[in-house]
Parts: sequence; structure tokens; C-alpha cells
Amino acid sequence: MYYCKILKSVVLNIIAVSFLSAQGNCLIYDENSGERKACELSYEAITYKQGSYESQKLFDKAIEVGPDYAYAYYQKSVPFFKRGLFSEGLQLINKAIDLNPKTYLFYRAYWYFENRSYEYCIKDLELLYLKHDETFITTPGGDLEMRLILGMAYGKMDRADKGIEWVEHLMNFYKEEERLKGLFDHYVLGILYYQNEQYDKAKEELQKQIKIEEDFADTYYYLGLIEEHESNRAMAKKYFKMAFDKVNDDQRGHSKNYFEEYNLSKSEIEKKLKEY
Repeated sequence: MYYCKILKSVVLNIIAVSFLSAQGNCLIYDENSGERKACELSYEAITYKQGSYESQKLFDKAIEVGPDYAYAYYQKSVPFFKRGLFSEGLQLINKAIDLNPKTYLFYRAYWYFENRSYEYCIKDLELLYLKHDETFITTPGGDLEMRLILGMAYGKMDRADKGIEWVEHLMNFYKEEERLKGLFDHYVLGILYYQNEQYDKAKEELQKQIKIEEDFADTYYYLGLIEEHESNRAMAKKYFKMAFDKVNDDQRGHSKNYFEEYNLSKSEIEKKLKEY
């Protein structure tokens, strides 16, 4: 059941990502244009393993014959980012963004976040949502809507108040598109409320998270912190114990939410339990 819910959420979100990053129909370009040739070469390139010599050479050729074809720069950048070659990937994605900012800003913002460049992440995503009026776009893996990334970036910069604004903005979108709500939305908003010392709202969001998915250890841990703040030590201990039981049942020794940005380790929860 747990994995079915994850799969349902991910599939819906991947559809949104694929739509934004796909190169589309080559026939929309003039037959002898550089863009048409670059598009056809890019379709050939993606038949090979991502990052392989064959695919990268074809993208090089696509860029050579169609220097204004943004998709080739984007796809060529992907394996560099995935292999930790941030500078090389950034040079390529910058060119894709110069040519087509609305489509590719999300990808640079994602990698800025992954590399803890939160200020640059915020700049890109606010440009995407405010100037380009984006309505729904997910991370490359399809698990998070990018406003969650924006909210967390603000949280990482001790501006949880601004992060809350953006996640609430996303929640308002969900009122009309509830089917697109992911597994982590209430969790992220709950943590941001906690960081902003809005404990009642944090508790409300984390309780909503449990109704969506009851196996995230982190949810119980933050509920424990809230009860601890309110001097409810018995209830705090109960929540910390629940968090420990969840994470202890996971062979990886980490939270079952597979959510790296605010993920807790088993040792962190154990340390907190020893205080009781």
C-alpha cells in the first residue's frame, strides 16, 4: 500500500516534468533548419544510455548544427549534474535557460538546492513562478512540486516565513487540483511552521501528514519537539518513541520518507530519547 501511494504520486508528477522538459515534435521546425536537424539528432541521442559517449557526441553535433536548440544543452547537462560535475553542467544549463528560461529554470534551481546554493535557487524559482507564471512543475524525479523546494530553500536560510508563503501558495493551487498533491506537502509546511514558531499550525499540518502516510519517522519526531516545547513531556516521549520505532524498522537506519532535505538519522532520534 505504501509503495502504491508513492507510485501514484510519482507517476502523476513525472507526467508534469516530462511535458516541460520534452523536446516535442521535430516537424514544427522548417525542414532544412538547424533546429530541425538538432531535434532529430537529439531523438537519436536519447536512444543511447544517458551520459554515454554515443549520446553526448550526438548532442554535441546537435548543438553544432542547431545552436539555438535549447533541449540539446539541457540533455547534455544532465549527466554532468548527476555525476557531481556541477560547473560543467551549469555552463550547459545556463545556455538552455538563455534560450528557453520558462522550460529549464526549474532544473538549474533543483541543482542549486542540491548543492546548498539556496539564494540562487530562490532567485530562479521566484523568476519561474512570478515572471513566467508557472502553475505546476516538479523536481526531475517527480516527487516534489518545486514550490516545496522554494519553501525549503527559504527555510534553510532562516526565512521560514517566506517559505510558508510559497508552500501556502502551492496549497491554494491544490484546492482546484487536489489529485496532484504529493506525499510530502503537509510535512514540509509543518516543518516550516515549526521553524517559524507557529506550533499550533505545525501540529495541524503534521497530523494531516500522518493521515496521508503514517510511516514517516520524521513526522512523529517533529510532533515530539512541539510537545516538548509545550512542556508535555509524556506526550513528547511517546512521539519520540514512535519515531524511533518507525526508523528502527527500516534497515537503512533512516526515516522511511526517503526525503533527504530534512531527513533524520536513527542516532538523532536515539539521542533525543536519552533525554527522557
